[in-house]
Amino acid sequence: MKNYQKQLLKVLMDPIGFISRLMIVNKEGKLVRLSLNEEQIKIIEALVSGDDTLILKGRQIGSSTVVSAFLFWKAYVSTEPTTIAILSHKLASSKHLLKIHKCFYDNLAPFLKRPLSVSNTTELRFADSDAGVIAVSAGAEGGLRSFTCSYLHISEYAFAPNPEELKATALSALNNGQLIIETTANYFGDAMHEEISRHERGEAEWRYLFFPWYEHTEYRIPLPADEPVEWADDELALRAKHGLDEEQLYWRRLKKGKMGSNDKFRREYPTCIEDAYSLSGNVYLSQEAFEHISVVSIEPRGSTVLQGVEPDDKYAIGVDVSSGVGRDWSVIYVVSKKTGQPALVWRSNETAPVVLAQRIQDIATKYNRALVLVESNNFGNVVLNEMRHLGYANVWTENGKDWLTTTKSKTEMFENLKSDISNCRIQRLDNIVYAELRAITVSEKGLIELSNTGGAHSDNAVALALAYICIKKIQLRERQHLPNWIKSQKARTTKQKAGAGVSSHRRY
Repeated sequence: MKNYQKQLLKVLMDPIGFISRLMIVNKEGKLVRLSLNEEQIKIIEALVSGDDTLILKGRQIGSSTVVSAFLFWKAYVSTEPTTIAILSHKLASSKHLLKIHKCFYDNLAPFLKRPLSVSNTTELRFADSDAGVIAVSAGAEGGLRSFTCSYLHISEYAFAPNPEELKATALSALNNGQLIIETTANYFGDAMHEEISRHERGEAEWRYLFFPWYEHTEYRIPLPADEPVEWADDELALRAKHGLDEEQLYWRRLKKGKMGSNDKFRREYPTCIEDAYSLSGNVYLSQEAFEHISVVSIEPRGSTVLQGVEPDDKYAIGVDVSSGVGRDWSVIYVVSKKTGQPALVWRSNETAPVVLAQRIQDIATKYNRALVLVESNNFGNVVLNEMRHLGYANVWTENGKDWLTTTKSKTEMFENLKSDISNCRIQRLDNIVYAELRAITVSEKGLIELSNTGGAHSDNAVALALAYICIKKIQLRERQHLPNWIKSQKARTTKQKAGAGVSSHRRY
């Protein structure tokens, strides 16, 4: 008997051992044991750490089920009045996930069914420990604000009508506990994409989980024995890049054919986050426009040098100016005339406009007295006046006037940038501006609309677009030859091509 009790205690203390004995209702409506796949085991192992966790699911891997199972285990083994909350904008969605918890409890072995003190459509609570699970919504009166909890689960976060409110409600209720967000991708720049971007820039601490389709061992189909299979160039490229075997490639080919769309396959079975957000919709620049571009990571604050200063080169600078009070970002881009590539990025959301003017002058002087274009909207006028007061005269003007960003000029500068990207003149971008450019949309009226990606109003994208307007005014003294790496990338891209929502408005 003692040996049996030891074995039982071992199972209860092992989340994978406990969860793998729970019962669920499968897609056919049958009650079956929860047989954990590889991705679900990795999710459990991540959640055990106690870290706040983001899970981007590209297909039906059962992340909602396994997160629910983990939290049910937490409530079941707790000896304290631990509260676990399921949060969504609609109470019906939270109740649906609570039903999964109730299914776990209802189908426990009889000797494991500890008595409940509460069991209704919004709460499940154990009588002895007072630990339990509640279903709440951010939209309901009072919502979660009258509770505190130790664990909080948000499912399909990217599809919430007001995700920032949802997250704010969650953070206000968590008592130094664990926040778990899991969702499929909605659109590039959605709330989940912003959280991932913040994490990748080092601005938010998350345990981030993403599962490429090729890591799933079941996604293989044996090749036909009666005829050889010839692989297309894109299939061979995938094989080389990810180390795929032929059975994986054959599964991919048949699945893609059944879905009838390469875009749909990439979204449902992604190899990377770009695939998960690959559907174009009303985006201004499609993913295909960036396929030739190398994306490099930069520091979220301060300067990142992408290319050194060349004495025989000329440079253009584009500047987007903020108030410097911790909201929008002031951004400086330096672009080389010789290579056509960004040479330096500088970012700050805490630099006052007057101080920014000195920073611009220092950078411009270092880059061979670069030509500087500062948009004159709002705080830009302060910067321009201070630069002229400092004596820096190499400032962009047109017919004696500074650049003013209007609906018309915004279209001009982004159409110019779009042309440079689409025609492969730009070969390298940083990760922040790449995300902002991918999130730009076109309204039903055909107007370019900038998003609030990463907590910024496309500030990097605006500064970069201004830099490429500015560089059009620069002429090199004599014909310069492009570096070999630029020429080879352009030639390769040209050869390949021959073969072949609701957004936040900017402050102006």
